[in-house]
Amino acid sequence: MPGPTLTEAPPAPAPQPPPLAEAPPEPPPAQADPKAPVIDEVLVEKREVCEGEENLITIRAHTPDGTDGYLHYVIGGRLGQRVPVRSWIADDGEEPALEAVVFGKDNVSTKVEVPAFTVKPCKPARMALITSQLKANTWSEFDFEVKLVENPGPDGSQGKPFKPRSYEWTFGDGETAVTDVPYVTHSYEGRKQEEMFSSLLVEVKVHGDGEEPVKGRMSLQLLNPAYEALATKGVVALMVQLTPRFPELGSDGVVRQKVRVFHHRDRPVFIHNAVLFRHKMGNPTGPAPEQVVDPSSLMGTSTIPPGKGIEFEAKLDTNREPDVFSLEHLLEGKDSEGLPARGAFSVMRPPPKPTKEKSDPVVDQLLKAKILAARKILNRPYVTDEDLWALERQGKFADLIAQHQAAQQAQPQQPPDSRRENPAPDPGPPPAGPTAPPGTGDSPTTGTPPKKPSTR
Repeated sequence: MPGPTLTEAPPAPAPQPPPLAEAPPEPPPAQADPKAPVIDEVLVEKREVCEGEENLITIRAHTPDGTDGYLHYVIGGRLGQRVPVRSWIADDGEEPALEAVVFGKDNVSTKVEVPAFTVKPCKPARMALITSQLKANTWSEFDFEVKLVENPGPDGSQGKPFKPRSYEWTFGDGETAVTDVPYVTHSYEGRKQEEMFSSLLVEVKVHGDGEEPVKGRMSLQLLNPAYEALATKGVVALMVQLTPRFPELGSDGVVRQKVRVFHHRDRPVFIHNAVLFRHKMGNPTGPAPEQVVDPSSLMGTSTIPPGKGIEFEAKLDTNREPDVFSLEHLLEGKDSEGLPARGAFSVMRPPPKPTKEKSDPVVDQLLKAKILAARKILNRPYVTDEDLWALERQGKFADLIAQHQAAQQAQPQQPPDSRRENPAPDPGPPPAGPTAPPGTGDSPTTGTPPKKPSTR
């Protein structure tokens, strides 16, 4: 009987590769914010500059929605619509491109590169560097100072020294001044408050005997508080200026300060409410009882005209109110269009004068010498940091500093372990003039620049 017939099984079907996954669609390009500023042009003053030579960059822009009043600018990391930049050749001969950013309302921004310019391996014979500092207890008063920096020639030799005779200042708001010292104080209180920021270019020409003047510039971008209050809050800001800037206690125990209240509207403001808060010594920032006062009895009037405003005297009698730290006054009113107006000022008890028993000893010998010299120059029993800085700008401590440096150089070097155990004392107030070498902040300063031009 025949057996079963054996046959080969059919081959298994080859496995099919999985279907290829479809690549995810590319995201659409990011759309520019329709409210972002539109940059119209970026202007470069010079196509070629030497290392450290100023090159003024100017940017113009507008906003699609008409909010140009909010525009403000950053060029090469510095604030301002017109910014003088200084460039140095880097170690590799190349420099990153400068960027300009324009900000609009709600800080929406647009960024572009500044057109390239060439930095050549040369240096101006001298540079004028301007620094600025807002005076304490003010919102618009600045101290400006210029310092001359002499550059050696290509062979390393120093040329004929430049002897300054006068300083011609331009502050960017239409005001000018001429001084015979390298510093000046200027107030921007009267600047227009028609936009959120004022972008100013401060310039100085340093004149010498029969020589070409040395020019220096710096940008200054200031927030305008009156515009900000009206545009963002719908409030007319009442501005305040106190004289003296710091409270002083009279021999009769009364603090007296002149108070000037003004605004930037072209119509009068009418004050209908004034509230007085008494802050106590033990809790100067805590809640304070309030007292409604008559605006006319406080200020002599209830109407603040446009322009310079009004001025009156405010007092704090520390004998009658020995537990009061400050008297805070809140003013409220409206202008002729019905817009609310608000402002405030305080008359404060000054801190107690330092005494031998209640003071921190000065351990830095140079600072101690400056304090003693300042007390003698000003004929006062005590001086402030601001007094020291002002006298240093005037060169009153030049001999002291030279003597201190000579004494430091004459001292033998301490071993490393000893230096670690005895750290250097506090150097005291900052020196006059720029607190960093010319390249710091403006450009790199490390390494020797290669002798080839750099294109920015």
